[in-house]
Amino acid sequence: MSKQISLSLSKSEVEGKTIGYLSGGEGPPLLFIHGWAVTPFVYRSALDLAARTGNRVIAPFLPGFGPSESFDGQWPSSLEVSEWIETFLERSGEERPAVVVGHSLGGGIAASYAAHFPGSIERLFLMSSVGGHVTPQEGFAQTRSALGWSLSLPMDLLASEVTYGNMVTMIGTGMIQLIRDPIGLWRLSRVARSYSLFSELEKIVGSGAKVFVIGAESDKVITRDAVARLANYASVDPIWVPGTHSWISAHPEKFVEVLASSC
Repeated sequence: MSKQISLSLSKSEVEGKTIGYLSGGEGPPLLFIHGWAVTPFVYRSALDLAARTGNRVIAPFLPGFGPSESFDGQWPSSLEVSEWIETFLERSGEERPAVVVGHSLGGGIAASYAAHFPGSIERLFLMSSVGGHVTPQEGFAQTRSALGWSLSLPMDLLASEVTYGNMVTMIGTGMIQLIRDPIGLWRLSRVARSYSLFSELEKIVGSGAKVFVIGAESDKVITRDAVARLANYASVDPIWVPGTHSWISAHPEKFVEVLASSC
């Protein structure tokens, strides 16, 4: 394995707004979309390891997170967010991805992007992803409450095996986001809780891309039933990894192992 690559923080611009992103490594482009209330810094060990094992990693900070400026008004539709990602890749000079990975809320965004812009995408990884709690028939009324969603996150983190440093980073990032835009963060939690990826996964499977649905065995945020339902949408068997919702940060080597096992 080559020596450690330090992912660099760069900035681009989409529709006049600054967008930050981490990037590094050489190889097939891998687009990573982070989860709710965190930033790519939380996943840095795993992304760094992915870059060292033959991938060009691109991990944007979603609008309103870290150095990225917020969208105007409410969080836009899945199509508009997908268009934002496509424009970001063009403006930053990065190639369109062969591999798209999303964690938690990022899984829903990644799936929507892959459905709207299949292009060169060969593999989609939905890691502890939203989108399996609801079916098109059930609607938002059947999703978890905002209180239940919010309480599950710290409970899951306390049960995780993340290092003290990573835990401080996660809590600090969440607090910064809460102070920066509490209403926006609450609205985005509603988006996360109401995601249904049934139609998106039909399109992705039809495009010929391979879909991998990964769940953590002790996840208190994205339950086993939700992971199983999401895998059923994609007509695949779920892949189970040890750990909680924060398994990527706690076990970065497992992240790379999952990516490599699909090749």
